[in-house]
Order: sequence, then C-alpha cells, then structure tokens
Amino acid sequence: MDWLHPIFLWSLLAAPLAISGYLWKALQRKRARDVFGDAILVERLTEGISTRRRRWKAMLFALSMFFLALSLAGPRIGTKVREVSREGVDLMIALDVSTSMLAEDVAPNRLKKAKFELTKLVEKLNGDRVGLILFGGDAFLQCPVTLDYNALKLFLDISEPDQMPKQGTQYDRMLEVVIKAFDMKGTDKDSKGNRSKVLLVVSDGESHSGDMSTLRNKAAESGITLFTAGVGETVGVTIPAYLNGQRTDGLKTDRNGQSVITKLEEAALQDLGKDGAYFRIARTTSNLSDFSDVLAGMEKTKFGTAKFAAYQEQFQWPLGIALLLLLIEWLLPDRRRKPKDLSSSVMNPRIL
Repeated sequence: MDWLHPIFLWSLLAAPLAISGYLWKALQRKRARDVFGDAILVERLTEGISTRRRRWKAMLFALSMFFLALSLAGPRIGTKVREVSREGVDLMIALDVSTSMLAEDVAPNRLKKAKFELTKLVEKLNGDRVGLILFGGDAFLQCPVTLDYNALKLFLDISEPDQMPKQGTQYDRMLEVVIKAFDMKGTDKDSKGNRSKVLLVVSDGESHSGDMSTLRNKAAESGITLFTAGVGETVGVTIPAYLNGQRTDGLKTDRNGQSVITKLEEAALQDLGKDGAYFRIARTTSNLSDFSDVLAGMEKTKFGTAKFAAYQEQFQWPLGIALLLLLIEWLLPDRRRKPKDLSSSVMNPRIL
C-alpha cells in the first residue's frame, strides 16, 4: 500500500479529537445536572433522551472522521509493474562563451539572453536527452546528454566566459568535442541502433577558424543534424570590459588600444545550419522556442524501457464508508421511541 498525499495522515487525529469532544460534552452535561439539583427531577425532565444512542452517534461520527482522513491521504493499492518505452533525440547544445558574447546589443547581454532562451527551450523538452558544450578559444563538455533537465539548467546557469582558458571562437574545435561527446561510452547504455543526434550551436557567428561548409559536411558524416541560433544585432557594438567577473567602466580593446567592435555574423551561422535551420535571438524577438517543435517532428531513438509500479487509487472506498456512517449518524435519533414509564416517580414524595 502507498499514499498519494501522506501529509493528510495527520488528519487521522480528527477521530480521537471527536471522541474527546464527546467526552468533554458529556462531562459538561453531568456537571450541569449536578448544579440543577435533584437527580430524580432531572431524570424526569430528560426522560426521552437516550444516553446509549448518544454514545452510538459519537462513535459513528468519530469513525466517519477516521475514514474521511484515510480518503484524503489517498490510499493506493497494487504494485503492477509496467514498462514504458523511452524515446527522443540526443540534443547537444554548443554555447559560445567568448568575450564577444558579453556585448550588450541585446539586454542584458548576448550570453545572458542566450541562456535565458535556452532555459525556456529545455523546459519545453519532453523525453529528449540534452547535453551542453561550451566553446570559445577552446571547447569542453560541460554536461553530457541527460534526461535530468534541472541539472542541465544548473550547468547552463553557471556558464561564463572566464571558464574558457583561451580567447577567440574556434568552431572546428567545438565540433571535435561534440563528436567525441556523442561517441562517449556510457552515454547511451539503453539505446540501441543509430541514435538521432542533433547539434544546436548558439553563437554570435564570429569565427576565428574553420570553414562553415567543411564543418557542416563533417557533422553530416558523423550523423549529426546541425542547427544554429544567432544572438545579437547586425549593427556593430563595443564590448564592455570585465575584471574578476565584474563589469568595469572601460571597454575591451585590441593590441593597438582600439575598442573592439562586434556584430552578429548571420551569414556564417546560416551557412553552418543550412542542413537544419537557423534561429534568431534578437533585441526584442526570439524564435528559438520553435526549435522544440522541430525536435518533436524528428525521428525518435528508443533509449530503452523504464519500469514503474502502477498503483490503483482506492480513496473512494474509505470516502464511501465515511459518508455512509455520517448518514447513519444523522438518521439515528438520540431520543427513545417510547419514554420510560416513570409514573411511579410522580408519586415520589421527594418530587412532591
């Protein structure tokens, strides 16, 4: 047996409380009779009331509270084991954390906006395994593919440029890490056959190495469907300077002391995602949420089967018993059908 709402088991205390209330009320009535006066006169005045029936009504009411509390707790009986197939795609998100992603042409900056949109995307996933790779001047696996979306969002939230040892944006290095991550031993213990592998690259498109068409073909050879999402605006902007993770009043400069200008390179990202699709995260709009619909229409991979115990809800039985007891308690009068014959008491000289 299991309970759907075990916290409501505290309500079982309603039964002893009901009994305590009845006993307290009975004590109050006894005290009132003692204060009133002569016991024979009190008996004559209350000759139609049955103490026994009052006890039965109290017991019925307490039992009804007991079964009502059981119903609230939601008893579940039965441990029939069911197997459910787990299907989905393996999605790897490659997030650009280079310094240019700190540009503020989208609020609050490109990186924070990208993480916000990716968090919303992950929350819409259902059954798809997702992982995270960070890249810039280098690339590394931040989180392997998993069904634990909360863990993925945690790794996503702590992703910052200071985790990258080298500056720049190396797309070819990023793709190497992606291919290795998909081929990692132990990442698909339950899956059989060829997996549906999807890569979503989120970046501003500025690249310091790698030809996009070459990278696209290399991904296709590895069985990876490649999508891209561009973050930022196509108008050049400066990059704020940061020191120990804190924004300063200065701007990022090159070796000649000139302010670095960055802009969204849409053409490069559109070329890279030509076999999949290109999405845009702009200052006021974003269509990245449509990516979940694209995933839903893709061929699913069977990851394996999950076993769980199927319980049958049984709350209706104690609820029915509680209602029946309440009905009986309501229909049961607390007076006798025929009052006791106390004619002899009338002639009692104590009453006279």
